[in-house]
Amino acid sequence: MLDIGSNSIRFVVYDIYGSHFTPVYNEKVLAGLGRDLKTTGRLSEDGKKLALVSLARFKAIADARGLTQLLIGATAAMREADDAAEFITEIYDATGLQVTPISGKEEARLSALGLLAGDPGARGLAADLGGASLELIRIDDQRPGERISLPLGPFDVVGGNLHDADYHALIPQIDATLASLPAALSDTKTLYLIGGAWRNLASIHMTRSFYPLKTMQNYALDPLDGALLTRWAYNEGRSALFDWPGMRSRRAETLPYSGLLLERLIRVVKPRRIEISLTGLREGLVFDHLPKAIQGRDALLDGCRDFASGSLQSELFGPPLMTFIEAIADALPNAFGPEKDHRLRQAACLLAGLGKNLHPDYRAELIFENVLYAPISGLSHPQRVWLALTLFRSVSRNRKPPNREAVDQLLTADQISVAESLGSAIRLAIVATGRTPDLVDALTLSHDATHVHLRSDVPELMTEQVEFRLRKLSERLGLRYSLGSEAVSGSDADRG
Repeated sequence: MLDIGSNSIRFVVYDIYGSHFTPVYNEKVLAGLGRDLKTTGRLSEDGKKLALVSLARFKAIADARGLTQLLIGATAAMREADDAAEFITEIYDATGLQVTPISGKEEARLSALGLLAGDPGARGLAADLGGASLELIRIDDQRPGERISLPLGPFDVVGGNLHDADYHALIPQIDATLASLPAALSDTKTLYLIGGAWRNLASIHMTRSFYPLKTMQNYALDPLDGALLTRWAYNEGRSALFDWPGMRSRRAETLPYSGLLLERLIRVVKPRRIEISLTGLREGLVFDHLPKAIQGRDALLDGCRDFASGSLQSELFGPPLMTFIEAIADALPNAFGPEKDHRLRQAACLLAGLGKNLHPDYRAELIFENVLYAPISGLSHPQRVWLALTLFRSVSRNRKPPNREAVDQLLTADQISVAESLGSAIRLAIVATGRTPDLVDALTLSHDATHVHLRSDVPELMTEQVEFRLRKLSERLGLRYSLGSEAVSGSDADRG
C-alpha cells in the first residue's frame, strides 16, 4: 500500500494471516509535499519531484511483486493544496497510479481502525499527527466514534521554517484551535499517539530513561513524564534533537513543534495514560479491506499462529495443551485480569512449539528474545514480557532470562509467579508427551486445596522424569502432588 502524506510517502508490503498483518517491506521517503502549503497554498516543488521519483520506484516494485491492487491513502496536503488535482494527473501520467485524496474525517476513521488492528483492546482518544493536520478520534467498544480533523500539523501551523520557529509564540493559536474540541474529545483515560514525529519523541524518551524494552508499539508514558518530555523538546532540548544520533534532519525539525502540540493537547484532554501506536492510517486501510468475518478475529492469536507457522508442533499441539493447562488456571493469582489471562494462556500455547531448530544450549534465551520482539500485536509491554518469560520457563527452569531488567521492572511478583508456573506446566506436558497432540489428550491435570494431580490413559507415559516435572510444578504452586492414584509429598520424592 502507498501512504502519500504531507511529510512522508511510504510504501509498505504486508503479509496477511487472518486478522494479523506484518510489514515485510517498508520504505519511507520524507518528500515534504506540504512544506510550503501555509505560505503558498501549493505543494512543495522539490517535494513533488521527489514524490514522483519515489512513486515510480514503488510502482515498479509493486508490479514486479504482482501487487496489482495497491491501496492508496493520500491525506491533508493532497486534498488541500491548490495544485493537488494537477499533481494527481501528473502522478497518473507518470506511473498509472490513481490517487484519490481521502477526507479528514475518513482519515481519522482509518487511523482509528489501524490502532484497533494493532491493539484490539484500545479505549480512549487516538491522536494522529501528520504534516498538515491532526486527527482526533474517540474509540469505544472496539470501534471509532466521534472524530475531527484539525489544521494543526507542523507545516500548517509553522510552515517550512521549522528549524528556527518561535514556538512559544504559537501557543495561543494552538490553544484556540484545541479549545473548540467537542466534549466527547476533550477528556480521556488513555491518549494514543499515532505518527512518526511522536514515535520519535517517545523513542528519545525511551533512551533517556534507560527503558529495558526496545519496542515502540504500546510504549506507555505517564502524563507527567510526557509533559516534561514535550517541554524539553521545544525548549532546551531543541539542539539535542537536531543532533540526535540516527535522526534524519527532516524528521528532527518536526519534533520541537510536535512536542509543543502534545504538551498543549495533554493540558486539554487530561489523559491518565499516554500510549504509542505503531499502527494507524496504513493499517486501517488494510484492515478496512479485510472480510468482516476476518476483522472479528483476535489479531494476537492469529499473530501467534503466523509466528509459529511451519511447525506442526505448534499448529496441532497448542489446542490440547490449552485444555491441559486450563485445569490449574484457577490455582493461580490474577496476572492481568481473567479475560486477559485466558487470552495470554492461549497465546503461550500457540507458541509452545517454538525453538525446534535452535541450538539446545541457547534455545531458552533465543525463545525469550524471539517472543519479546515478535511482530505480534495486541500486547502491552508487561504482557509481552510475561509471554516471553512463560515460554522461557517452558524450556529452562533455573536460568536467568536474558533481559532480567525487563522482567523486574515491568512485571509484578504475582505476574512472574504465574508465568513461571504456566511455563512449568507447559514443560510437564512436553516432557510427558514428546509434543504429541494425541498424547496430551490422554493426560489429565487437576488440583484441589492440597495437591496437584496428574493422570494418564497411557500408563507408559508416567516415568520418573514426568514425576520430576510434576513435582517442580507442584512446588511452583505451593501444593503437594500425586501421580496416578498415590499422593506423594514434595519432600518424599526428590527423584529425576
